[in-house]
Amino acid sequence: MGITPESSDQTATSTTWPDLSGRWFFAWRMASACEGALREIHLAMAQQRDHSRLQALEEASRLLRREMQRWIQRGEALDLILQRLPEPSQREDE
Repeated sequence: MGITPESSDQTATSTTWPDLSGRWFFAWRMASACEGALREIHLAMAQQRDHSRLQALEEASRLLRREMQRWIQRGEALDLILQRLPEPSQREDE
């Protein structure tokens, strides 16, 4: 009753989908949060009269934009992986 290669592969693939799906959701959720924060910053920038505060908001905007790009790239990479990975219900039917 040891672990056979087939059973370890099945266990690995049964945990792969939820793990990648969770990571995919988190990546897109983080990108969405960055997008929302960027909107808030740009609204504040439009109303800002103090030059030093405007510069600080511009820097925050650059940092958030970079972070959003990173999460989008991660989400897109996970999209590609998840598209090639069969869903758990498909694996159980096989």
